[in-house]
Formats: sequence, C-alpha cells, structure tokens
Amino acid sequence: MASALAAGTAFAQELLLSNLVLNNFEGKIRVRFGVEPTGIEHIRQALLGGERLELICKAKLAVKRDYVWNKEVSHARFESELRRLKGGDFAISLPGQGSMADRDLPALFRKAWNEILIDLGSWDRLERGQTYVLTLELSLARLDVSSWVKKGLFFWPFDPATPVSYQLDFTY
Repeated sequence: MASALAAGTAFAQELLLSNLVLNNFEGKIRVRFGVEPTGIEHIRQALLGGERLELICKAKLAVKRDYVWNKEVSHARFESELRRLKGGDFAISLPGQGSMADRDLPALFRKAWNEILIDLGSWDRLERGQTYVLTLELSLARLDVSSWVKKGLFFWPFDPATPVSYQLDFTY
C-alpha cells in the first residue's frame, strides 16, 4: 500500500499561474491570468484513457483584516472542460466562447488557458486606502469520479494535478 501511495504522489502535477493582473476594466474588477499545467504526459494519458477533466479556477476578493477572518467582497468561478475527441484531437471548452481543438496538447493549453478572465463585480465596491486579498484556487479535476468515492478514499490522488492556491495582497 505504501508503494502505491508513493507512486500516486510522484505523479502529482502542478498548475502554474502566469501573468496575474488585477485591474479596473470598464468599472469592473477584472482578474486576468494564465494557467500552465506541468507534467503534460500524465494529463495526456488520462485523456487517452477516455477521461474528461475540468480546470476549475475560483477567485475570491476580500478585505484583509488582522485579528479576525477576512471579509469577502466578491467571488467568482471559471470552469473549462478538457477532453479527447473521436478523431484524436484534444478539445477545451471555454465558457461563452465554445470549444477549440488541437492535436498538440501543450499548444492547446497555450491557446485556451493563456489568458483567463474572471469578473469580480463592480469596482465601486473597493474603498481607497483599504488592503485587500485576492485568492485564486486552481484545480484540474476528473469529471467521471463521484465525490463520495473521492471523499471515501481521501488518501488516494484522483485528480491529475494537485489543487494549488495563490494569494495577492494589495492596497487600493
């Protein structure tokens, strides 16, 4: 059992964040970033095995506080499905944009996930002089594994990339 766990951990992949920008776009709080998965071969093998994967990006903006929990200002979620088509190409579905396909998986990642946009609501919610925390949680999950199996076997890694969290503190 210990060797199986070690092998599962050895395959753990990362989701790297690139080009993170938080700005005011037409009066909206806009988060723009790219996601680059590492260990492409492990993801390719899962897709060749017929699995469907989903990139899940959760963004949360909160007022930073020192002695109590941060106060949430807004949150949003981005989901993008990754699958293999019958012709052999890989496809990524983007919300509001449809799908794009390519036989070259790294090229497809660059085209589809190089610039992800998440709208966090009206810029008017921010107060000058206040310190905020932007948290991004990224995960690449298998869609075909039920949550009760994942929770029952919590020690076994089901997803091809370990969830990762990034945080940006800033003062407006």
